[in-house]
Amino acid sequence: MSLKQDKVTNALYSHPFIITALLTFVALISTGMQLSSNYVCCAIMVLGYLLVAGYGIYLRQSKKLSDEALITLIFSLGFVMRLGYTLYTGLYVRQCDLGEFSDTKINFWHSGYILYVKNRLRVPNMDIRKLGEFYHPPFHYFVSAVFLRITELFLPKGTHHYEALQALSMLWTQWALIMAYKVVKTAGVKKKSLPAAAMVISAFPAFTLMSASVNNDILSILLYFTGFYFGLRWFKEGGWKNIIFSALAIGFGMMTKLSVGMIAFPVGFLFIVKLIKDLKNGKKEGGRSFLQLITFGIISAPLGLWYQVRNYIKFGVPITYVLRADNPYQDLTKYTPIQRIFGFYGFPIEDFFMNLGSDGEQDYNIFIAQVKTALFGGENCRDDLTMSMAGYALLLVFLALIALSVVGLIYTVITVKKRKCLWEELCMVVLAVSQTVSVISFSLQYPHICSQDFRYSTPFILCGVFFLMRAGEIKKDGMAAKTVKVLSGAFLVLAILFYTILWTYVKGAVTVVAPV
Repeated sequence: MSLKQDKVTNALYSHPFIITALLTFVALISTGMQLSSNYVCCAIMVLGYLLVAGYGIYLRQSKKLSDEALITLIFSLGFVMRLGYTLYTGLYVRQCDLGEFSDTKINFWHSGYILYVKNRLRVPNMDIRKLGEFYHPPFHYFVSAVFLRITELFLPKGTHHYEALQALSMLWTQWALIMAYKVVKTAGVKKKSLPAAAMVISAFPAFTLMSASVNNDILSILLYFTGFYFGLRWFKEGGWKNIIFSALAIGFGMMTKLSVGMIAFPVGFLFIVKLIKDLKNGKKEGGRSFLQLITFGIISAPLGLWYQVRNYIKFGVPITYVLRADNPYQDLTKYTPIQRIFGFYGFPIEDFFMNLGSDGEQDYNIFIAQVKTALFGGENCRDDLTMSMAGYALLLVFLALIALSVVGLIYTVITVKKRKCLWEELCMVVLAVSQTVSVISFSLQYPHICSQDFRYSTPFILCGVFFLMRAGEIKKDGMAAKTVKVLSGAFLVLAILFYTILWTYVKGAVTVVAPV
């Protein structure tokens, strides 16, 4: 029996990018992306949840709750949560290397870089090894600078509203999650598993944290996911539009953060497979694909590498230069690579929030740090029983999802020949392996706690959710699928709970001690 179509959810599902942009614009105009009362923020969030839930009940009663409508409601819940989080999160709260916006003093953090570009509309013409965060490619900073200039047209002369930048982060985050959903759907997740996939993606905590964070992480992630999506589309359908969109997204992504270049492993794998298949089908088809790949390189390489090449030619800066952290509390050089990869220290029973070194404890295991930062970033809520219990429940569910995802990966590798999407699944395996190697090598090369943050390895969400859904296919009796669905729903609820009440947490006094 086919369900009736609901016009509202159908419009939301069909045009998520436009509608999300409009809603974010309305939020910016009406609130400035900041509210002085946390109670008002919480009330807005609760009201939003009730409206979404109430509309879901209406759709079910009227037999209009299709899978597409359900997925739309799930992403709406995530949007409400991230909007509320952004409204109660100040510009200098839970930021990563932002620094402070100042008209009189330029700093070498992300804020200083944005203001430098805003005031001069050009990139730094100096050796960026002496300029802190200025080593990053400039696309994010130009977008932010232009956006600030536009917003200031509507403000009294000489005044600024830097909180408006959080609207961009909020928008990029919602778009990135939509693109992540599109990737796993296009890669071959079955229709019946898509609502569960949406539950994990929509409320994923690392993206909630980035929705209010004013740095270049979330824009680079959005462009990575977009390039991946159109790369998948090109593999399945061909076409100039898909290959050009993929090239533009990856090129601008690398112009935002060079690490987006890691997409070369999974997407390059698909490109090579398609080229070989097309060459076997005939010279005309193979020649067209070869020409499209050449076009891809001509577009993406100059866009993605011009800033690094310029700095290398003018100042001798290595192409892959990365600023090293100098915080002695975060230094992990005393631990061996074996400890960094396999070391265990009471996690998760005794310790599930991040240890950044200043309290005498250090998180040195790369994968434990990945799990913690995926859920909580660098936040430490040990001083509050409610937050601790909510966080602990969220952690346990997340660990169960990770275990199932690993099982799904093994199951996929064993049974990959039985399904039609053989190459898409192998692409996800390539993504998982290459991302794991990247995380380990980066963390060992830059042995600081902050180098282990999940925000540097967000592509894991693509292969993680994909293999999680595959785990739901293991048993034909439906038990595995029900388990995945229940855990995904619990993850959604607990993530929303944690980030709805996070504003209530008041951190106790911190005594800074040397790492043990």
